[in-house]
Amino acid sequence: MIRRHMILLALPVLAGCAQMGGQAEPPASAAARFAATLVSAEQAVDDAVARMDGFERMAQREDQAIAFALSGRTAPPARFTAPPAAAAEAAGRVLAPVFAALGDYAHALASVAAGQPVRAGGDPGGRALSEATANGLAAVQAASGTPVLEPVKTAGLAGVAALADVPARIAASGKPSLGALVNEQQPHMVAVVALLRAVIGPEPGQGTRGAIRARREGLDAQQARFLSALRTDGRIGPAERYSIFRSVSESRDNDPAQGNFSAIIDLLAALEQAHGALAVDGPDAEAQIAAMAAAVERLEDLTEGSRRG
Repeated sequence: MIRRHMILLALPVLAGCAQMGGQAEPPASAAARFAATLVSAEQAVDDAVARMDGFERMAQREDQAIAFALSGRTAPPARFTAPPAAAAEAAGRVLAPVFAALGDYAHALASVAAGQPVRAGGDPGGRALSEATANGLAAVQAASGTPVLEPVKTAGLAGVAALADVPARIAASGKPSLGALVNEQQPHMVAVVALLRAVIGPEPGQGTRGAIRARREGLDAQQARFLSALRTDGRIGPAERYSIFRSVSESRDNDPAQGNFSAIIDLLAALEQAHGALAVDGPDAEAQIAAMAAAVERLEDLTEGSRRG
């Protein structure tokens, strides 16, 4: 499960803009809102991955059941085993440590914006989260055949470590200005977003979302073949065929709505744009943070929805 920093949601939203050394500071209120929205994004992504993992496991069980039903066997398998983890779970093994690191950064950012002391980060720390991310990348390649180019991987893993270690660095060296903190982390933010974009798939049909789409299409085809076989089986009457069709159809009513991982891609773009606007104290920072919040809400809605809805 993704580590959560819910304490950020209780931090006050501040107003105003400070000037330090002649360089404009990002508004504290905007930084605090960005940090709180990042916490919401962490939970939304976690929920979306869990929903898609549940769908993949259901699809694997359905594949096994249909294969058994059409095989002509008279006895069930000797052992029942849980379906293995697949593309969504593997992607989650990357997303979890990355968003844990982003949460550490959000905690520090919110504290600096609120004028509060920044507490040193605890376990697992930047190195451990970077290693967990690397292990997740290997799982992603094994599950969905999604490679991440070495420069993207190297920069992304370094970014995970840097973001996770922000609280400890601040606690050791003293609190920086808000503008210095945001600008220092901007390259790391860009790097981790690029890493996650490669894992999820920058375009439809690529990466994890391509694997999920193939799984959905494969399940549709399997069930269509199963129903076609029943339709031509003279031993089954109309009432039984009706009942089986209804059962198959109803089992798919709660399929996740399509587009969950595409919504994560949109969220990553909004996150990158919002932090970039914050880094340069852009006039559109508030609008970009609002767009990021809207992307979080859309992801939440898709995760809660279903094919029937």
